[in-house]
Amino acid sequence: MQIKVEAASELDADRLRTLRLAALSDSPNAFGAKYEVEKEKPINFWQNSARITNWCLVSAEQVDIGLLAVDKATKDRTADCWISAWWIHQEFRGKGVTKLMLDWVDQLASKNNWRRMGLGVWPDNKQAISAYEKLGFIAGSEPMPSRSIPGLLYLPMFRDIGGESNE
Repeated sequence: MQIKVEAASELDADRLRTLRLAALSDSPNAFGAKYEVEKEKPINFWQNSARITNWCLVSAEQVDIGLLAVDKATKDRTADCWISAWWIHQEFRGKGVTKLMLDWVDQLASKNNWRRMGLGVWPDNKQAISAYEKLGFIAGSEPMPSRSIPGLLYLPMFRDIGGESNE
């Protein structure tokens, strides 16, 4: 099976939108964003998102199967970059796609001189936490307030380039 991992451009706005909506529909409780809100956003929103965020799009045999986003992190994140929206179609989970996506993030981080990456996961999402731990992410010491859903806390997880953590 041929897996392709690539950066999204403005020309990929339709693909980005379709994948993001598929992720939100498939795993509505895994993300801070909500399908009902995202589906109403116009195509220029997705074009702009592709311009300002590093989106990774993944396809297998020319069918889109996954995505993630990487942004330069704000100081309060205690990381250099922040990963969000990480999703893989159920049929392709556990088949090495996650590692290919992390390799893409590692390359992006190296190119931007980002040494520490972070992400947030809901504390009850044990499957995602386990998957991130297998990739070398280590949980932060304290849950943090969600920016997208006030009143909820997320578990920050961190990974240094090379897989070692300073935590």
